[in-house]
This record gives sequence, structure tokens and C-alpha cells, in this order.
Amino acid sequence: MSADLLTEVKDGIARMTINRPDQHNAMSGEMLQEMLEFVLHVETLPQVRALLITGTGPHFAAGGDVKSFASVIGSSPEILRKDFERRSEAAAPLWLALERLPQPVVCAVRGFSAGAALSFVAGADYSIASENSKFLLAHVGIGLVADAGTTYHLPRAIGIRKAKELAFFGDRIDAQQALQIGLVNKVVPDAALESETETILKRLAAAPAVSIANAKRLLNASLNNSFDEQLALETAAVGNCGASADLKEGVLAFIEKRRPEFGKAVLS
Repeated sequence: MSADLLTEVKDGIARMTINRPDQHNAMSGEMLQEMLEFVLHVETLPQVRALLITGTGPHFAAGGDVKSFASVIGSSPEILRKDFERRSEAAAPLWLALERLPQPVVCAVRGFSAGAALSFVAGADYSIASENSKFLLAHVGIGLVADAGTTYHLPRAIGIRKAKELAFFGDRIDAQQALQIGLVNKVVPDAALESETETILKRLAAAPAVSIANAKRLLNASLNNSFDEQLALETAAVGNCGASADLKEGVLAFIEKRRPEFGKAVLS
């Protein structure tokens, strides 16, 4: 990994930190590929119970590196079409991997979350924001349209009409507005962002992993399934949980009137 992306796996938590504070954590194509490699690695680690995505410095991420567009902007329309399609297509495996990842994805946001960075926030399983956070779909400001899975996740998180408003006008919303429309789960004072995030991560690390993984899979699929399709998926998921060590521990703890100690089950 380059110095632009910091990664760590420790105590059941994987951490992926965007580390370009001098560039407002703008993400290059190379960084997105490094992110993909790390997410694919995390996917193979059953001991990991959650993935945290955050940024160093005063901002979460400024989206794509717009300065990199300057090298091609004078090209013909056909070359530009192919270049921008290539950029979007190259990043697609990352968004697919995050959606597929059995472990819950948590975003901790402070400062600006703009452009493609909004895909992480809207697509995460849980997003927590500092009270100084700002969010915007900046694409329209330079004549682009949102990609990175944003047009999939954003309507599901905040509703289609609000998503269109953000996409059409590129207006900035603050942390409280993001909370009100459902873009983030929780807003905390800036000084408490790290400690509150750690509390969430510790709860996930102590949770029954197979239950969480199956809940994520079921809920992600629910908006595209018919009722009978969803019931069939639920049946299979209940079976997965029933076969897990966590289920046995949970039932015994209930009978013995004690707190369950999950953590030995393998994600499936």
C-alpha cells in the first residue's frame, strides 16, 4: 500500500484511512485499486467483524482527483468518452466488493464528503458524522454525473426526490440535515467522533458475526426481491445462523441467564 492509504487489521476491526490531507483526501484511481485489494483481503478474514472507512486531517474525502482530468480535457469528445468510461469502470469492482462484503462497513466522517466520497457514506452499513461535516454531490459543478454506485445507494438511503435534488443542484448539506434525511445514522461533537466510532466498532466486534453478515445480505437484497424471494432468502439465512457456533452460545447464555460471548463463529 502507498502512503496515500493507511490500512490495519487489529482486534477484529479492519481500518482503511484515506491519507492525502494536503489534497483534501481526493482519491486517485490508484488509491481506489489499493482500496479494492484491501477490501478483498478483508473478505477472506473471518476474524474481522467490521471495516472502518475514514480520512486523516480535517476532511473525510473530496471525491475524485479532479486535477487529474486536466491531462485529457483537451482531447476529442470520443477520446474523452472512452477515458471517463474507463475511469468509472475501473473503480466498479470496489463498490461491488463493499456491497458483497459480509462484514458491516462503517464510515466515520468529519469535514467535507464530496463527489464519489458520498458513495462510501450512502453505501455504508452505518455512518457516523462529526457535527462539522458537510456533504455534497459535486459532480454537477463540473458537468459530470454521480457514479461510484451513488445513484444506487443514495435513493435507497434518502429517497428518490431528495437524491435528485442533490444531484441536480449540487447543494451542500450539513451534518444535521444529513441526519434528518437518513444519509447518516448519528451526529456527534467533533471531539467525540473517534471515541463514539470506537464504541460502535466494539459493539460490532462483540456481535454474532453470522447473524450480522446474513442480516446485511438480506437487507441489501430486499428492495430488489419479491416477497416470496425474500422469504426464501430468510429461510436460508436462518439456517446459516442455526448452524453457527454463535447460535449455540446465544441459546445457552439465554438459558443460563448470562451475557453471551460471541466470537468463535466463522462468517458464512
